[in-house]
Amino acid sequence: LERDTLALTPLGLAASEVRGENELWLAAALMQPCLSYLEPPQLAAAIAGLLAPETLNRSRAQCNYPPSPEVVEAVRGIEPARQQLQAIQDAAGINTDVAVDLRLSGLVEAWASGANWEQIMADTTLDEGDVVRMLRRTADFLAQIKLVNTLPEGLVAKAAKAAKLVNRAPIADLAMF
Repeated sequence: LERDTLALTPLGLAASEVRGENELWLAAALMQPCLSYLEPPQLAAAIAGLLAPETLNRSRAQCNYPPSPEVVEAVRGIEPARQQLQAIQDAAGINTDVAVDLRLSGLVEAWASGANWEQIMADTTLDEGDVVRMLRRTADFLAQIKLVNTLPEGLVAKAAKAAKLVNRAPIADLAMF
């Protein structure tokens, strides 16, 4: 909120329009310009890294796809915002991690770039259900980005394309319950 007017700031508006374990962190990350430079499969990978701490329960999860240098660089670009928000939350006694986990970002990028399901599954220690959950959550969050009016149009367009690239068969064929 703005101090004088109590109007929502652009970050507050963005946080009100996304859904996740830590909406403020997700919104703060989306507001960083470095994400706008990524291509859609790379954006999907970066978003998966932001969501992994809330969707990934296995500490030994691995895959044979490292995150691309562009994704790593973008995550480095959001690191100051991550550190600042973590410090603010810690000082306020909010026990929610502000985290990024890129261990499976390369897998998401490979999937969004057209890798087939059999290859993806052969190249990870995750069970099929865990991969489906991670890809569905990533596609869902990418689709939410179009609702965030305070983001650059280019990022919104890339997120929409990335959502379509991730949400393809067999992911798109599975019913949500």
